Amino acid sequence: MAIAKTLRHWGGLLALVMFSINPAAADMGLAPLRQVLSAEHPSGQFVVSNPSDRIMEARVSWIDLAATESGYEPAAPELRETLSAAPWLVVSPAQFRLKPGGRQIVTVRIKDGAEPPRGERRSHLLIETEASRTLIRKASTGLQVDVGLGMSAPVILRNDGKAGAKIKDVKLLRDEDGLLMLDTTIEPDGQWSSFGRMVVTFTPKNGEKELLGVRENVAGFTDAKSRRVTVPFGFVSLGAGELQVRYEGAAEFEGVVFDERAFDVAPPDNG
Repeated sequence: MAIAKTLRHWGGLLALVMFSINPAAADMGLAPLRQVLSAEHPSGQFVVSNPSDRIMEARVSWIDLAATESGYEPAAPELRETLSAAPWLVVSPAQFRLKPGGRQIVTVRIKDGAEPPRGERRSHLLIETEASRTLIRKASTGLQVDVGLGMSAPVILRNDGKAGAKIKDVKLLRDEDGLLMLDTTIEPDGQWSSFGRMVVTFTPKNGEKELLGVRENVAGFTDAKSRRVTVPFGFVSLGAGELQVRYEGAAEFEGVVFDERAFDVAPPDNG
């Protein structure tokens, strides 16, 4: 999910764009994280919630974002021609008003009579709110700004294809605290994007398999050559044994194993 905030002070405009899958990071909630539409499932629903203490005036539209190794960026015009799903989709309502604590259902569906192209298309549902006056305090002074908020989630349109992905470039690294983490990439190799979780386990010599870490909501979009994934372990070291890395499906791909790799881990050097 993409989150964007806009701050306006007098005549100046500063736009800050952040990418996150946590809707709690802002005064608006949007769920689920994604929708997948097809001839068999031609419609889906998002729920927009207002946990703030202000009334929200919101408008709904489409935006095309290109996938990158670590998130999204605005799609170039030439990519939009082969990426955008918006020409085949309808969204309602186009605008709405939410009281504090309120919820609004937003429906996305394939246009009546539309025949989507083969493979996969993707556009992002964008929910934007009108700016509201907010007081920001810095040191002993106060600053009045207008804060507008936007959130987006991908809507994926599929027709005739399948998903596939490979695990590449597996490395063991350390974070800033010296704890081990897995660093790897997944490379999509199907007509559809993959979606699932990265699961890392370890089997010590003469021991039982144990779970080291899980990274949820890992998508390998076909418009990006690779997607970087890190999985923290919380351990300083591992003994001798076998490290297993598995990219398994979730949601519509639950039960599918896209790829798995195994690596021998040498005993630590105590010399």
